[in-house]
Amino acid sequence: MMIRKWKARLCAHGGQQELSVNYWETYAPVVSWSTVQLVLSLSLIANMQSRQVDYVQAYPQADVDCDIYMDVPAGFHIVDDTLSCSRTAAQNTNSRDYILKLWKNLYGLKQAGRTGF
Repeated sequence: MMIRKWKARLCAHGGQQELSVNYWETYAPVVSWSTVQLVLSLSLIANMQSRQVDYVQAYPQADVDCDIYMDVPAGFHIVDDTLSCSRTAAQNTNSRDYILKLWKNLYGLKQAGRTGF
C-alpha cells in the first residue's frame, strides 16, 4: 500500500489558557433537534426548498478574538525568520527563542467553538 496523502492538524493546548486573559466565553450556539424538525416541517408546509450546508474546517478559517501566542511546534525550526519543517531534533534548538502569534483560530482552543461561527 502506498501513502498518497499526509494530513495533520495543529492543535493548540487549550489547557494553558487563562480565563479573562486568553478567552472570555466558551459557549457555542447549538441547535436542538426539535428546532430542526420544526423548520423542516414549516418548509414543507410552505412549499419551500431547504439546503444542507457543511463548513469544511470552520474553526481554522475564523479569526481569533484576542492576541494568542503559542510555542513553536515540535518538528519545526526557525531559519531566517521563516518557519520550516526539520527532520532532525538537532535543528529544533533555536525554536525555544521564538513564539508564534495566531492569526486564525485553531482546534483545541477553549473559545474555538464560539469563534468558529
